[in-house]
Amino acid sequence: MGAENPQEYLASVPEAGQAWLTEFWAYVEQRCPVSLTMFRSVPMFKFADSYLKGYLMFTATKTHFVAHAIDFDLVAETREAIKGTAGGKGSVSVKYANTDAKPRLQQFVDDVLRRHGYLD
Repeated sequence: MGAENPQEYLASVPEAGQAWLTEFWAYVEQRCPVSLTMFRSVPMFKFADSYLKGYLMFTATKTHFVAHAIDFDLVAETREAIKGTAGGKGSVSVKYANTDAKPRLQQFVDDVLRRHGYLD
């Protein structure tokens, strides 16, 4: 069975991922009034009654931090802007060693939040 709350999810990921998750959760929380909610055992910031109307989610694998959103154009722009990224249509995957990617990932967060009315 998967995690039932953000703390359980955080405890289940590699230590390097815990630091990235904590940092990016705090980054979102400073910018918008949306709280983390669980979605399929993973914490997410959901902007409406359905995740299909917008969300930000962050996951941590053994070697990568992954930012997820349904704003596929913003995802694609971010993957193009950060050297060495991977990911599917709705995700940007960055190796933990690539700390230089953090400012661009923060810009991605801001772009998603702006699109959904949380930033001017």
